[in-house]
Amino acid sequence: MNVLKIAWRSIQHRGLGSLLTVVSMALGVMMVVAVLTIHGVVSQSFKNNNSFGYNILVGARGGGLQLTVNTVYYLSKPVENIPYEYYLAFCDEETRKYELQHSIAHVAQQHEAKTLALAIASQGNAGGLAEALTNELTKASFDYQQAASTKISNAGLYRRYTDIAVPICLGDYYVDEETGAAFRCVGTKPDFFDKLVLDVDTEEKFSFSQGRAFKEFGPDHGFYECVVGAVVAKRCGLQLGDVLQPTHGDPNSAGAHIHKQGFTIVGIVDRTGTPHDRVVFLNMEGFFLMEDHAKPVEDDSLLGINQNEEEAETDADAGQHVAASEEAAPDGSLRRIPLPIEQREVTSILVRTSRDDPYGTLSTFLPPQINQGDLETVLDWSPYRPERSQKAAQAVNPIEQITSLFQVFVDPVRWLLLGLTLMICIVSAISILVGIYNSMSQRTGEIAVMRALGAGRWKVMAIMLCESILLAVAGGALGWFAGHTLNAALGPIVENRTGVSLGFFDFAPGIPLGYLTSGLSLPQALARLSISPELLIIPALVLVAIFVGIYPAITAYRTDVSKSLGK
Repeated sequence: MNVLKIAWRSIQHRGLGSLLTVVSMALGVMMVVAVLTIHGVVSQSFKNNNSFGYNILVGARGGGLQLTVNTVYYLSKPVENIPYEYYLAFCDEETRKYELQHSIAHVAQQHEAKTLALAIASQGNAGGLAEALTNELTKASFDYQQAASTKISNAGLYRRYTDIAVPICLGDYYVDEETGAAFRCVGTKPDFFDKLVLDVDTEEKFSFSQGRAFKEFGPDHGFYECVVGAVVAKRCGLQLGDVLQPTHGDPNSAGAHIHKQGFTIVGIVDRTGTPHDRVVFLNMEGFFLMEDHAKPVEDDSLLGINQNEEEAETDADAGQHVAASEEAAPDGSLRRIPLPIEQREVTSILVRTSRDDPYGTLSTFLPPQINQGDLETVLDWSPYRPERSQKAAQAVNPIEQITSLFQVFVDPVRWLLLGLTLMICIVSAISILVGIYNSMSQRTGEIAVMRALGAGRWKVMAIMLCESILLAVAGGALGWFAGHTLNAALGPIVENRTGVSLGFFDFAPGIPLGYLTSGLSLPQALARLSISPELLIIPALVLVAIFVGIYPAITAYRTDVSKSLGK
């Protein structure tokens, strides 16, 4: 009979003790696998997201980490909002002119200009050429003052430093009626899908498994189109053409209510493995027009002046006054006029600095400028300010914030958990030593018989070591299977909390061999080769088993045959 069979029979002979040893070892390995995998997969996903398509976040003054976690991962509640004009500070002339033409100030100035033109025309020819010239000069002076006061044709304050700027609005949720699952609603612009990238290194953009990105305005659904992430679509069974009704505020709060206005799904985003998968993206123009989303202004006397000189009417769906509720579209249909700029606020702004900055110095230079209050100067163009509006803004580098989060909070917790689980493995290894050593007093006769039948000292020693290794490998294999089963069970919870998918066959991310063998000189190609730390568990357990089994094996090696046979 070979060494392996003898060791296996010995383990069977001590069935209960061997089983308890294997189970204790399996528990330790299960915890190690679960910690390595869950922490590794989630951390890798978070670190991969450090290469998102922007390098500056602008939001309300408060904690930089909270702004980052709230904006990038949609995990916490917004502190406050900031004026919409802060977004325009990063835009070009064309965008600002298009956006500001719907402002209360610009509409009021147009109204005054038309009034002045009518007054001039009513004078007829009574004043002669001199009077006409005077009137023209007066009108030209007024036009100049009007353009200068709104700065409608100027580029934004930070435009020369900016490649892409995208605003987002948070605060609403989509709650699935069947499952009760709640997902964040993010109001944004089509630029989120058209210009932003998932990874600045590969320039990978969003793609759609079905449909398309929403438009700012469409003839079919107006401002009320939306796009859903892959996880939301799968868990809620959503399809193109379905209509969603967002819930205002946290669904668990007493003040939450469902908006009457629905948004039609026009696109489903391909799975990205990022928090974007568990988000409903709403067209920002429609988001602003929903109930309780418009900010009241200090002087609302001019809200009734619209671009067509018609009387403003109350929006029955949104429940607020808007400047010009409808206007004729090019095809003759009616469309809703966007909410005036002064009544808008955004939660944060995603900014990608100019690509002419290869070393990323702008992402370090701009935040201090913004934090000193430079953005507040862009609010001077309009006298119609929102009531109780937050003016103080901050800018942060999201990569620095996430790196700080891992260094200060996440990594210490990971090492603490790994330390605890390794202690369990050490206790299990000691139990193997105790179990085998205690059985030695009962097995001296058995060992003596094997020696008398021709088994050498080294073979007896190998049997003891093989028994220890079998117990460790059995515990390791059982623990690995239990650990990945635990991962599969916790997968839906992890995905719901972080947006990261975790399944049975997901392994802990690999670690370069050069990092694991820092004291050795390896070829560069071999040093860059990554290996999952999970694959090192079983070899490590074999080494531990040899270490704890060496003493019982030496004891067996030294067994006196003559004395043992006489017992």
